[in-house]
Amino acid sequence: MNYVELNKQHDELAGWLAATEWTVFGTLKFTDGHSISEHKAEAIVRKFFNSLDRAYLGRNLVDAGHRIERVVFKQVGSSGSNLHYHFVAQPCANAEQFCEAAKCKWDKASSFTMGYEHTIIERARSAANTSGYGLHEFWKIGSDTLCLQATYMSQCHPKIKPIQKLRCLLKMQAQNECIKESALLRVAIAERRKKIAAQTATY
Repeated sequence: MNYVELNKQHDELAGWLAATEWTVFGTLKFTDGHSISEHKAEAIVRKFFNSLDRAYLGRNLVDAGHRIERVVFKQVGSSGSNLHYHFVAQPCANAEQFCEAAKCKWDKASSFTMGYEHTIIERARSAANTSGYGLHEFWKIGSDTLCLQATYMSQCHPKIKPIQKLRCLLKMQAQNECIKESALLRVAIAERRKKIAAQTATY
């Protein structure tokens, strides 16, 4: 594909993405993005989103083919070998609460995923900027930057029974608190070790 065709494809993708009011932007990293295989990484990303789908929509709607609206981007970093993913999403839920839940889900998705305390999933600042960032490696890997296997777009949103949604969210909230406590404990232990190491070095 020549530059003109590549540029046209990029502009069409950017325009399409910017036309949607994405409310969440996230970065999904692995403990070692250089050594994890693309097959393994993609399987973990798909498992992560499937878990969120079930938590927010319920098993019946997921089995019927519904998913949280999202576009997932594969990226390899400046080195060309540090595999990680970005995503934009439009969940049918409070954005801040969704971000917290997603960080907890990524923490528990696999032993290869970064912990809660090192994961950035936040409210999108603007559709154009977040979509543009998702495509910033398009010139390096072309349309392969779109992870279509984990992406889902639909023109209609499923109707969820309030009581069904409440039960799912309450259960997930309890699990999330445990994950966040574990993350805080890891941070405290790391800080304690650094302090001990610094004190030891002075003697």
